[in-house]
Amino acid sequence: MLVEVVLAVAVTVLVLVGLAQLSTGSVTTSNFSRSKSQADAYAQKAMEEIRSQRNTLGWSGFGSYSCDALDGTVGNGFTRDANCDRGTPGKVTVTVTVSWAEAGRTSNIKQIAVFNQY
Repeated sequence: MLVEVVLAVAVTVLVLVGLAQLSTGSVTTSNFSRSKSQADAYAQKAMEEIRSQRNTLGWSGFGSYSCDALDGTVGNGFTRDANCDRGTPGKVTVTVTVSWAEAGRTSNIKQIAVFNQY
């Protein structure tokens, strides 16, 4: 009788530990997804600002526009880096990277857009 009780308690404990680990993993994944969505929004906002500058300044004025104004900390714990590559005449390749630290690791997302002279 005692063996059955001990065995039943052990099985119950194993099931509960498994459920706790599953819940922890689910919360971690949910937090990462929320942070990634927020990082995407920060990157998209920078892209929209750069596109707006291109439309406002025209192509000749956009040639001297610095993407560095968009660099730095955005939101709570997110860092944004915008790079405008003018290596090809009539073309500007913009790369926006947003990084953040979560759960002991650093993650980042990157958006790339190519602006052509029109």
